Amino acid sequence: MSISFSDELADPEDYLPAAPHVPAVTDVSVSSAIQEAVTAAAAESIQELVEKVIGYVKSRGFVFEPWQVAAFITAVRTKPFVILAGISGTGKTKLPRIVADATEAECTTVAVRPDWTDSSDLLGFERLDGTFRPGYLLRAAKRAQEEPGEESLFILDEMNIARVEYYLAEILSHMEELTPGKDGRIMSAPLVPAARDADGGAEWSEVCLTDNLCIVGSVNMDETTYGFSKKVLDRAFVIEFSKVYLDDIGETAEHAGQRARWPIDLWKPAALSLSSHPKRASAEVAQMIDTLTQVNDVLEQGQLQFGYRVRDEIVMFCLAAQECLGSFITSATGTVDPLDLAIAMKVLPRIQGGGETIRKVLEGLQAWASPDAVAEEGAPPNGEKAGFPFCADRVELMLRRWREAGFASYWL
Repeated sequence: MSISFSDELADPEDYLPAAPHVPAVTDVSVSSAIQEAVTAAAAESIQELVEKVIGYVKSRGFVFEPWQVAAFITAVRTKPFVILAGISGTGKTKLPRIVADATEAECTTVAVRPDWTDSSDLLGFERLDGTFRPGYLLRAAKRAQEEPGEESLFILDEMNIARVEYYLAEILSHMEELTPGKDGRIMSAPLVPAARDADGGAEWSEVCLTDNLCIVGSVNMDETTYGFSKKVLDRAFVIEFSKVYLDDIGETAEHAGQRARWPIDLWKPAALSLSSHPKRASAEVAQMIDTLTQVNDVLEQGQLQFGYRVRDEIVMFCLAAQECLGSFITSATGTVDPLDLAIAMKVLPRIQGGGETIRKVLEGLQAWASPDAVAEEGAPPNGEKAGFPFCADRVELMLRRWREAGFASYWL
C-alpha cells in the first residue's frame, strides 16, 4: 500500500478547531473602568465616604467607635505617620487593614522584632558579595513611588517591642523633608542613595518617601515594651484604644459593606505646613491657635511646651476633620471635638515624670480642660458644658496616678 503526499502544505486553520473567543482586555479599558470608579467616588463628599468606611468596618464584625475610624482616616490625610496604641486585643492592627480594604488601598504589614537596633531591616543592607538587599519599607516605598494613583499603608506591628528611635531615626528625618518635586508629587530625598546592585544599577538608590505612603504603628504600652521619645511623638498622631465594651459583640454581615476606591487626591494633605494652608488666615484657625497658646502656657511651667510642628499638625488635623465632622461621634451619639481629641493625641503623651512640677502642670491642664473649671459667665447660653472633656478625663487619670505612685504618665 502506497501513501501519496500533496505537493502543498495544508493550512492549519483547515483542520484545527477554532480558538475560543476571549474578549480583548486592553490597558485602556482597564484604565477606563478604574477611572469611572474614581470619578464616582470623587462625586461623593468626604463625609459620605467616611460613613461608608464606618459601615464597612461594622459589617465585618469589628467594634470601633465611629470617631476612632474618622480620626484614623483624618490623621492619615494630615500626616503620613500614625500610631495606634492601647491594650492588646482591641483591633489596633486590624483597623488600618480594614480601612485599606474598604478604600481599595495597598496595605503591607511587618512584625517588628526585638533585635531591631538599626534601619537595615526596613531600608536594606549590602551583602558581603556587594549586592544590595532592600528592606521591607524600601520595597513598599518603591511600589508607592511606581503607583502614584494608589494609597499605601505600611503597618509596623508591635512597633515598640524594639526602640523606635533606633530603627526609625533615618526615616523620621526623611518625613520632615517632603517637598514638591518637578512632576508635582510630594516626596523626600532618596532613602538609600548609596544602594547599588551587583552590576552597578541604581534601582534602589532612587526610592523616596512619597505622599501616597503612610506609616502606621500599632503599640501595646506595658512593662515588656519601650516608651516613645518626644522626637517620635512630635511626628505622629497617637490614637488610643483603651476603652472596651465587652457586651458589644458586633455582628458579621452576610455581605460586607460597600467598597470604593478613593481618589488619591482625597488622601493627600491640603498643605505641608500651616503657612501654606488655604485657610491659614481664617477666624477658626486663630481661635484654635489661641487655645493651643493657653495649653502651651501651662506646659511651659515644666518646660514641656510644644513647637510649630505640633501646632501646624493639630490645626491641619482639625481643618481636615471638618470635612467629616458628622463622623466624630461615639456609639451613643455623643460628639467628639476634633480639637479636644487632637490635643490629647499630640500633647498629653509628652507629659510624664514625678515631682511637684509635673503636678502643677497637670493641675493647670485640669483647670483648663475640665468643664467644672469654666467660669459661670463663660458658660454657653444653651446650658451645654464647655471645656475639653476628652483631655479632662485623661488628665484626671494622670493626676490620680501621680498622687498614688508619685509618677504620672499618659500610658501607664
